[in-house]
This record gives sequence, C-alpha cells and structure tokens, in this order.
Amino acid sequence: MTIERLMAVVPPPAAPSETFRGPWEPVEAKIGRELPPDYKAFVRLYGGGYFFTDAVMINVAGAVSRGARLEAQVPIICGSFTAGGDDQLPYRLWPEPDGLIPFGSTMDGDYIFWLPEGEPAAWTIVVWGRGLGTFEAFDCDMTDFLAGLVTGEIDPPEFPGELLSCDRLFVPFPPVPDWRRRIVFDDAAASSQRLSWRMGHAGSGPSGVSRIRLRGPK
Repeated sequence: MTIERLMAVVPPPAAPSETFRGPWEPVEAKIGRELPPDYKAFVRLYGGGYFFTDAVMINVAGAVSRGARLEAQVPIICGSFTAGGDDQLPYRLWPEPDGLIPFGSTMDGDYIFWLPEGEPAAWTIVVWGRGLGTFEAFDCDMTDFLAGLVTGEIDPPEFPGELLSCDRLFVPFPPVPDWRRRIVFDDAAASSQRLSWRMGHAGSGPSGVSRIRLRGPK
C-alpha cells in the first residue's frame, strides 16, 4: 500500500511543520534498519503534528523536540519495556533484528510499533495499550493504519475514545526556526558516524498473537 489512501481522507497540510526529506542514512544508521517508504512519504508531506487535535502523534525523523524525534524515541520507549526484565512479552523489541520498532503514541500513553518482518514496505502494525498492557496486531502498513483510524475501520479498544467526533483530523506542530532544526540534525549526523550499521533480518512472528484485519466502517 502507499500513502494515497491517507491523503484521500486527510489531505496533507498546506503549511506542514518539521517535514523531513533526508538524508536518511544517519537516521537509519541509528535505528539499524531501512525504514518503510510510506513513512518517508508521510514525514515529507505531513511533517510533525497530531491526529485528532492532539490524540495521536507520529514521531518524525529529525524533529527538534526529542519527545517527537523518531531516532531519539525508539531506544527510550523500548528501554522502558525491557528495563523491568519482563521476558513474557509476545514480541521481541528493538534492537533485536526482528524486534518491534515504535513510531507513534497516544495522549493516553499507548504506543504504535512496526513489526519489521520482510521488506520495509511490507511491515505491519502492532499497538500496545497502556490500560491492559496488551498488544494487538493489525495487518496493514502505517499510513493505512492512520487512514483506518480516521474512517473508523480501525478502532483499537484502548485508544482515546471518540476519535471520530474530532473535526481537526491533523494539526501540524508549531513552526520552528530553521537554525534550530539544523543544529539538531547536524548533531545527529555527527553521532551516527560513530555507530555501526545494524541491518536487521526478517524473523518469524510471535505465536499466539492474532492478526487483526481491517474492519468495515461502523
């Protein structure tokens, strides 16, 4: 799938904020994986912002805020899961080659992950709900997942309620000065040169976790 379905239901903003056009090598070196093409198209066209006013945020490569920057949040979020030494999780987590890679969150503390199996264009979505602490798998890519949230075809049970009642489907981040963005990216690029490239390999998915396919509109 491509980003066109999302663009049909949520047009890109006329004045996006914190768009990212690359170079991608420093970002992917930090994460250790090539990233999906629909994600790269998303951050180029939509940039940083919130869906449903402020309910769902997608982390953006190179974002000025560390809390919104993809390459900063991946180790922080995965570290929060592994810090307790929980070995009962149904999925492996980054930096394992086939471990879940977080790329978004909700205002309630839920997390959205890629399941990095196969080529990046084929990666599907896993949601962790903070309330019950459970994972739910969705058989679609990132932009189809977002489009499904908007149309009501996808409705994770622990996501913030009444998303469809919101009339502000995507709100860009406030604009930031170009010089601040350059400082953040130049620092990240310099750091990436000290990292080894950790290319992951496709692994088998976890057992006992159901894949949830798109549901029809409510």
